[in-house]
Amino acid sequence: MPSLTVLYTKPADDPEGFVAEYKADHVPIAARFPNMASHSVTVFTGTPRRTEPAYHLMFHAEWDSAEDMQAAMGDESMMEASKHAMGMTQKYGNSAEMMIGE
Repeated sequence: MPSLTVLYTKPADDPEGFVAEYKADHVPIAARFPNMASHSVTVFTGTPRRTEPAYHLMFHAEWDSAEDMQAAMGDESMMEASKHAMGMTQKYGNSAEMMIGE
């Protein structure tokens, strides 16, 4: 399934606030992506080696077809989510990495 994964680094200050705001404000925007088959949010708490994970939070979305995902990429909800995510990373001082998968 075509997918979009966004990985966020851990904010130096207030990682709990970032997660709370992400779930309360950002996820409802992302939930409006057209024709999305599923989406999930994962907050990473560690690694098998008991070290700090490279990323703090992951958003993962899947679509049934590449055409559905491509249409969602141009939708205004995607633009709103991108703008909101940029504002959050500026506010919390972390970064995001977006990847497309199959």
